[in-house]
Amino acid sequence: MVFKTKSKTEFFARQEILNLLLKRVEASKCRYRQNIALLGNQSLGKTSLIFELLRISKNPDIIPIYLDVKPKSIEALAQNFIGVLLYQYLSLEEDILEDNLDFLIKNSRTKIPKTIQQINQIRKLLKEKKHADEIYSLLLDLPQTIHEETQKTILLIFDEFHNIDSLGLRNPFLELSNKIMVQKHTMYIVVSSAVHSAQLILSEKLSLLFGNFEIVNLEPFNETIAKTFIDNKLQNIQIRSAFKNFIIQFTGGYPFYLDAITEQLKTVCLDNDCKNISEKILLSSLFETMYKDHGILNQFFNNKYYRLLNNGHMNIFPEILLAIATGCRKPSQITTRLNRKTRDINKYLNKLMQMDIISKKGVFNYINDPLFENWLKHVLQKKQHSFNINVHLAAQKFEEDILQSLTTFIDESKKDVPQRLKEIFTMFENDIIELDKKRFMLTRFDEIDIKDNNTISMVRARRANKHWRCYIEKDFIDELKINEVLSDTKRKDCIKKILIALKGIDVNARLKALEARMWIWDQNILNQLLTLFEKPRFMK
Repeated sequence: MVFKTKSKTEFFARQEILNLLLKRVEASKCRYRQNIALLGNQSLGKTSLIFELLRISKNPDIIPIYLDVKPKSIEALAQNFIGVLLYQYLSLEEDILEDNLDFLIKNSRTKIPKTIQQINQIRKLLKEKKHADEIYSLLLDLPQTIHEETQKTILLIFDEFHNIDSLGLRNPFLELSNKIMVQKHTMYIVVSSAVHSAQLILSEKLSLLFGNFEIVNLEPFNETIAKTFIDNKLQNIQIRSAFKNFIIQFTGGYPFYLDAITEQLKTVCLDNDCKNISEKILLSSLFETMYKDHGILNQFFNNKYYRLLNNGHMNIFPEILLAIATGCRKPSQITTRLNRKTRDINKYLNKLMQMDIISKKGVFNYINDPLFENWLKHVLQKKQHSFNINVHLAAQKFEEDILQSLTTFIDESKKDVPQRLKEIFTMFENDIIELDKKRFMLTRFDEIDIKDNNTISMVRARRANKHWRCYIEKDFIDELKINEVLSDTKRKDCIKKILIALKGIDVNARLKALEARMWIWDQNILNQLLTLFEKPRFMK
């Protein structure tokens, strides 16, 4: 068993979050403890971030204990907990180390006798193969015991901490919360990819009087960071801006996916002594990573897919996800496609939301992971419904589909925002949607037109004698520009006023807009709307 923590992924960006974590760790040495919950979907780089934190925060006064919690047994957790604790303690003492538990116990016996005594008690209970709750409680006491013997601060990290709930214990989080409140010298960082489950645990089971968790959410790379990531990976290799934007759109800016695809692009270029990524190289690289049996992304998504099949609902989850991936966003559409009862479909949709596979905005459902959705649509669906065993023709068909997506993306990118908004507005059918934590109806309009004025454009949509007015400002919005906009909104027939600030807005201008009851959208909110209607994101 390996007790030394090693990072398997490369850290990139996330400096603001890393600085926050460093600040909290440093403060814990001064007896100011703020526990952290780091939440985010799978493949966003949470573990990479934690390992970077451990790398740069090494301190002789802090014992870091990193535990990757698997949905296994208490025995596996106990062995790892004890081994990592002793290994990290001895590494601070500059001892010669081995990844062997008996060796670690032997070398620690005279240095931390009370801790070793407690460890031996745990090991004795493990041999009896019972007392799981007692073992768990004693494990959580170890940080306090070793602190009392060494006077060192403990940094205890539970990666995928929600899996503690699957260890067969009675009240694992109640026990954990009791320990957290009294262990003033132990800083806890809990990490989870199961965002929905983790939020429930934190709000219901780990809501503490003392030692509450500060929640830090990890998001995909934004457009700027994703472009920098691609440029760094493809040094000395030319790639068109449109291709770069397409990769970011296709992957949703997930670091793992960007890394896998850019690695393949680089490999193809090196193999062919090429310094420029052509359309052919891009399509073949996506085929290698996403479609081929040995492709890293195909294997990743196959594993994800088969976990869904083994969830107990067999084919219904994949059928629902395929329906969403191919355009059936509303429960009514999914019900019709699958010929199921609405009540049953809603139940399964709620379950998929609890599993963090999908999210819901009003009546619209969407798959959280954009590349998983693309894999379902372009790979799984094609393989399941194809009678063709010719690999070359399959590759050709996949690349044709991706080429169509690329062409659509480039064509849409050439349109200006007002034109794209007008097209979206024509698709409204009186459905309820949620954007920016606001629920409202997407009115089916009778007439939609565009009015341009210098840098400000307006999309005006009419239903009977009532209007929506949506103002799109291409430049930064200052007080002068907001005054110009507000002078145009003082009409009684205007029931919804939206301001899209593509390059930001001045603080005072924002206050004025909010006072006038304008709804301010940034690029992110605009892209949420485009995504729900299966349109490419707007990218600068």
